[in-house]
Amino acid sequence: MATEMQIETKTEKTMTERVVEKTLHFEASRERVWKAITDPAELAMWFGDEAELDLRVGGHGAMTWEKHGRYEMRVDEVEAPRRLVWSWIHESDVAFDDAPATRVEWNLTEREGGGTTLYLRESGFLTDLHHQQNDGGWDEELGELATLLES
Repeated sequence: MATEMQIETKTEKTMTERVVEKTLHFEASRERVWKAITDPAELAMWFGDEAELDLRVGGHGAMTWEKHGRYEMRVDEVEAPRRLVWSWIHESDVAFDDAPATRVEWNLTEREGGGTTLYLRESGFLTDLHHQQNDGGWDEELGELATLLES
């Protein structure tokens, strides 16, 4: 299954908001991509070393990287299999309510002729450094997602 490996990136920074936007095109079905971004076992295969996700509005989760720590998250919207929104904190090993959070939006659309387009948008960064770290981090992690979906 061939995936267009190019990650289309749009980085927007205004005086009031720093935003990361990524668009990927997969040959995989929307349901397959949905599973990869919502099933904790699949998330742990490409995004972090461990994943927890209670896939309902208000549900909590966490992503853990052995090198970076555990990052708490909260599910804000779920419209399976087309839209997922979560907020997660920037500080590791801190309770969700004790740190600033960014908002991550995942939108999946079916492509004409088959396949899926994934559009990711993260907003709410308080610093340029956090914005830059996540912009580069998404490129790496989404590259691993593409590799997973190709296998």
